[in-house]
Amino acid sequence: MKIININGPINSGKTTVSKLLKESLPNCLFIEVDELLSDEEQEKLKLGLKEGWAERLRRLDETIGREKELQRYQNVVFAYPMTDKLYEHWKLWQDENTQFVCITLAPKMEICMQNRGERELTDWEKQRIAQMYAENYQAPQGADLIIDNGKQTPQETADSVMKFLKARGS
Repeated sequence: MKIININGPINSGKTTVSKLLKESLPNCLFIEVDELLSDEEQEKLKLGLKEGWAERLRRLDETIGREKELQRYQNVVFAYPMTDKLYEHWKLWQDENTQFVCITLAPKMEICMQNRGERELTDWEKQRIAQMYAENYQAPQGADLIIDNGKQTPQETADSVMKFLKARGS
């Protein structure tokens, strides 16, 4: 099994590229981390912002663990911004039957700050994007591949990822 994290700052194209990869990779599951806990459920559980994201990550771990055990999928793709601490944790998913790969989408910050596609950024998201660039989300130490996808279509980015995975024998 291959577990592929599509990493990058907010509005870098993580979800769009992940969905394209799901269509291109054989026997693939896409986990939408944002949807592992709805806003309504977060409110019902009385979880703040940080606690809500911690719960989503706990549920991601649970989902990955279950899929590793069941071996239903050859590829599991999820889109989530990766910190060095998360990389160290997620790397532990790797074993003799499981490979962890991190692909980072790294358009220039000016591009992430623009409304792309149907998405209209909030002021909070723009502030968070700037913070994410300051914290180096666009170039983490654990990335297996970093793509400046600012001038690529989502399909071109997905094709670059597929080419990289094929070259690695993945």
